Parts: sequence; structure tokens; C-alpha cells
Amino acid sequence: MVYEKFRKEVERILEEKAKPVTWNEIKASSGTLKQKAPYHVYVQKLQGDIGLVRFKREKKTVWALRKWFEEGKFKEFLPEKVRFTILSVKSTHAVAANEYGVLKRIYPLKRTLNRWDVIEAEVEEFFPGEDKRPESMRLKEDAMEYSRRIEDEKERIRIAEKIAESGEFLHTDAWKGKTLGMTKPRFRCFYFYDSKCQFFCDQSVCVGHDMEVEEQGESVEIKGDKVFFVLEAVERAKGEFIWEKKHVEWRIKAVISLTDPRQRRLL
Repeated sequence: MVYEKFRKEVERILEEKAKPVTWNEIKASSGTLKQKAPYHVYVQKLQGDIGLVRFKREKKTVWALRKWFEEGKFKEFLPEKVRFTILSVKSTHAVAANEYGVLKRIYPLKRTLNRWDVIEAEVEEFFPGEDKRPESMRLKEDAMEYSRRIEDEKERIRIAEKIAESGEFLHTDAWKGKTLGMTKPRFRCFYFYDSKCQFFCDQSVCVGHDMEVEEQGESVEIKGDKVFFVLEAVERAKGEFIWEKKHVEWRIKAVISLTDPRQRRLL
């Protein structure tokens, strides 16, 4: 099924149901949606095109429209607290993964945080009006609790591998539904120069990426044999985001380097 037909059918069913529903419930209400699971690139595009929101409720992933929550509906569906693992910290915000391994841009930051800190925070706005990017989330300023710091390298690798995704999003037009991503360079094929990095992702069609590296508050140091890039869609002047346009430009927001203790090394 082509994307436009998929989009219209999902939007029609959500509007008819007028409440959060699961993918199986969407399929049951459609005569054309047959796939066991939706194509993830289509889902990413829906986040921007129709304001699709997905979250866990009673161990099931439900689909909803962002506008419902902006209108004050279904607030009881949203959790009061969210647990985050911090991956990158900047002066005004942090990039973190929630307990399902989904990247979020969280702000404001009232306390000092570091990579691999685990926090629990109450959410002020799941869908802040001043930042329409689907991953952004406003926290309550005085309701952030430090839980622990992840020190074990194997646990760090396990978390990073869970979050990391194929570089396919760098080669598709899923441009409206994604402004954060995390991927691994292919075979450690990367080269830092000036304020940029050249690397190959895992896609067979990849002929190389040449990206700006954001250096705000974090230095790039490659010490381990496993490297992950946290990526963000670029913001233009006057607050215009390239993710709103057809062709996305990405930058490297943070570099995570880890050493796998299970790998044998020559002495």
C-alpha cells in the first residue's frame, strides 16, 4: 500500500473512533490494512502529517492524535511520571530515552545531569505548544528525581543497542515525523575533521554522509569499539526546522563510544 492511502485510512479510522486505539483495533475497522505491523517509516511520517502519537497503556501500544491531548482530552491516558536515561546534555535541554527506548528531547533542566544518569520526572506538557517537534517534552521544573547512574558497560551497550536504529531514515523522505535518531556508523567507517564528520551508515545504498557536529557542552572522544551517533534534524534561522521541508538535513548531536568487555583483544 502506498503511503497516501495508508495515511488516509489510518486518519479516517482514528477520527471515527475518536479515542486512543491499538493497531489491531485499527486493522479490524479497515478493509485495506492487512499487515501484521505497520511499516515504521510510514508511522514516522504520520507523526508529522496527522499528528500521530503512540504510547504504552496497560502494556499495549495505542495510537492517538496529538490534537486530542492539546484539546485537553484523554489526559488520564498519560503517565504522571516518566523514567529517562540521559544520553546527551546541552545547556537548555537533554536527549534521553524513555523506558521503551524511544528518544525524547526534555527540558527545562533545573539540575546538573550527565550521560547515563537515570531520572524520574513529572511531565508538565507531553506536547508543548512552543515546540511542535514530536519528540519534545516539557518537564515540571521542580519534580525531577535522580534515580541512579548506569556504570556497567554491558548495560550501557545493551541500552544503546536497543535504541539504535537502521540508517534508513537518513535515506527516505520520512521527514515530518522524526527529528531525533540514533544509529551506528558502518564498520567504524567515520572521519572527524574541523566541525564535521564523514561516515557511512548501514544502508547498502549509502555513499557517505557529511554532517556538522554539534559541540555545545560535549567533547567528542572515541575510546571504545562500539560507536553510536545521536542525530538531530537541523534548525534554520528564525526557528524554521528543515524537518518541515521535504529534504531533511541532519547533524550529529552527540557521539557515544563504548567498549564491549566480551570482545577478545590482542595484547
